[in-house]
Amino acid sequence: MSQATVPENLNTRLLTVLSLPLMDRLHELTILFDRCSVRQIQEVFPHIVHSVFGINGNPLGWGLRTTTQENSAMHFQALSHFFGVCGPWMHLCHRLLADQYKFEVDINLLPAKFVAMLQSGQNSMFYADLINIDPLRHQVATLWLNAFDFYVIHFVLHALQPLHSINPIAMQIHNVRCKTIYLKLVAEYLSNFLPLVPDARIEPVHFSSGVKAPQPLPTQTLQPQRQPRYIRIPSSYRNGGNVSGGGASPNTSGGSGNTSPQSSSANASSARAYAWRSESVLHFFVDIWMRYDIESEHHLPSSDFVRGVRLLVKQIHFFANGAQLDHSSLCSLRKVSLSMVKARILAFLCGLIERWPLDSSLMVVLELWLSYIQPWRYTMSALDHKMAGSLSYRPPISSHFDSFIIDNLIMYTHIFSILLPHFERLDFTVYRNAFMLYRLATMFAQHDLVERLQRYERQYAGNAYGFDSPQRQVHMLNKSHSPGAQWNSVVPTSNTTKLFSQPMQMQIQKFLYEISMARNSVLREIAGLRNAIAERQRSDGFLKNFFNKLFREVSQDEVTLREFSRIPEVLRQCIDAFCRTFNVDQANLSMHETLPVEPCPPASATLQNFSFFDTSNSLDTSKLNPHQMSLNASNMQAIVDPALLPIRTNELRPLVRVLHLISDSINKRYGNQMKAFYVRNDYCGKVARQLLYAPMTEQWFDKSTGNVDMREKLVPPRLCLRPLGSIPVLATIFCAVILGKLLWGSSVTGVIVLCSMLLVYVLLLALIS
Repeated sequence: MSQATVPENLNTRLLTVLSLPLMDRLHELTILFDRCSVRQIQEVFPHIVHSVFGINGNPLGWGLRTTTQENSAMHFQALSHFFGVCGPWMHLCHRLLADQYKFEVDINLLPAKFVAMLQSGQNSMFYADLINIDPLRHQVATLWLNAFDFYVIHFVLHALQPLHSINPIAMQIHNVRCKTIYLKLVAEYLSNFLPLVPDARIEPVHFSSGVKAPQPLPTQTLQPQRQPRYIRIPSSYRNGGNVSGGGASPNTSGGSGNTSPQSSSANASSARAYAWRSESVLHFFVDIWMRYDIESEHHLPSSDFVRGVRLLVKQIHFFANGAQLDHSSLCSLRKVSLSMVKARILAFLCGLIERWPLDSSLMVVLELWLSYIQPWRYTMSALDHKMAGSLSYRPPISSHFDSFIIDNLIMYTHIFSILLPHFERLDFTVYRNAFMLYRLATMFAQHDLVERLQRYERQYAGNAYGFDSPQRQVHMLNKSHSPGAQWNSVVPTSNTTKLFSQPMQMQIQKFLYEISMARNSVLREIAGLRNAIAERQRSDGFLKNFFNKLFREVSQDEVTLREFSRIPEVLRQCIDAFCRTFNVDQANLSMHETLPVEPCPPASATLQNFSFFDTSNSLDTSKLNPHQMSLNASNMQAIVDPALLPIRTNELRPLVRVLHLISDSINKRYGNQMKAFYVRNDYCGKVARQLLYAPMTEQWFDKSTGNVDMREKLVPPRLCLRPLGSIPVLATIFCAVILGKLLWGSSVTGVIVLCSMLLVYVLLLALIS
């Protein structure tokens, strides 16, 4: 076979392989990688990457952002093995490094803000040997990347695809807290290439070591598209050549290296040969993800993407907190990593909070913010307590983090001030919203943190960025980091709010009063539900209640009561935490609770009885006040078929699923007959109404169009065998089997006696109904 025909045959073979099902595709590609030479793989490597991430094709690609352990355990495990840090794909990327072949990335495929950073000349020296400048326009035209960087940048860009808005499967997965294989790979890559432990070995270990040798800067200068206000190059990159390599070698410290691309010494060159992967991962993740243009994008980022950014923030905290123990040349990269995030995190969070919908999904944004402002949770000691099972452990805030709190003071104050109005509009009669408030309240209730925030806010009260005079600014710059020096272009001084000021205390007191009213409303609802359940149980009698506990599903009122019962205590702890944090007197709050509600302005009977469910077109909703709108919005609740509720702890998961399939098959085949029996007025109809589930109207919220719409579906009478999958029912059957064996010498006889008793019970209920 001639060399000229090899690429053609390989391309044909590749197209055939990429059209196979996923499991066969991964198997065939693994064989193909082993049999082909490096030169042959170079020709098809970009096509494989484009297929994986859906470039110029199906945006789902290989389903990295839609595959979870729950919906496809086999595919999840196969993709995890194939793309893992020690898997066939990563070994292939490192194998291609030996030839130092570069792959071209068109700059038009990159996000607009990332391109603007490259064009303006404000990018760090990391991109000096990656950019390809058009000699005519003197602007960046393409990026020339090795195989590892080419894959990583496409992997990072894949998270920006708005899959939740174009694919119903992705929308369903991203709205729940299912962990996709993409998030698993994000966590694996970040923990491997940005390790917590200074001497951690970065996998794979064996690869060509001369890939990222320091190169001179390009002779052609960039022509900025706009005049930059200032250009910041981190000091660790300007002085990286002076950092000692620490005697790093591939045998002793696979993860150590020098981040300086300008150093010409042999030690720096050898060190960077083993650190350039960490440098690439850090820059691509931070520079691309943290520059997501939330204001200009038509679609909001998915909650899956925000959770990925949180993984990045947490790992960078781990990475940066290891700088004190790291004496290798990787230490300079650890020191600069947190400042790279700080430069973008405020604008990123403000954009998210401004556009995020007011529902329980706001939790992902809240968790991202809380992760960034609590770096003391991501240290070696805190990780040891977590691994030991101390879930309630709260690590102390050591003096080492004082500089971080001072430098990021506006991240505590300003973000809280813009989040508070959003929380004021949430419905705290919903447990998930109440728990979200609990997370916020308990974080700020940490005594060590509150004391520091109060002291630092008083100390830097003259300026929102931490300085009250030019002399103090010079003094603080010489003493420590400049607090908030990078926030100038994001938040004007006039728009900042002091966290412990008198206006904020009054706003918190008003907010706590609203929480108290919501808590009282939940308590009244709980009392009403308990009375309704008790009245129904008294009317049913002892025998029916006994059998209902054994064989019947939990009623909707009992499910609602169980959900509501957790809310008052959570809201009480929130009130206590906020009162301690902002020095609010709970006695005054209790007095406000007993005050009568001010009467609303007189309105017409139409407005007083207004409901969002009213189909009339004669209502003027512009005259509704916020209180009336919130009351109507709180009445909009999803109603789900009890047979489709999540599997509970007192049920056997496999058995419930099998019983559901059997019930569904019977309902599809005999649905019309069951419906005819259910509506009969004779004794057969009464028996049918005892055995079958009553017809109902399902209601759920549809967000596929960008708006929250209430959808309805009529469910006919149906058979449900799910109660047979509960542990109490199985225990009753087991007892019947044992009694039959002991009393009559036959286990089957015991089951027959039990079924006969149930049949007689159903017939009696039908007779007296």
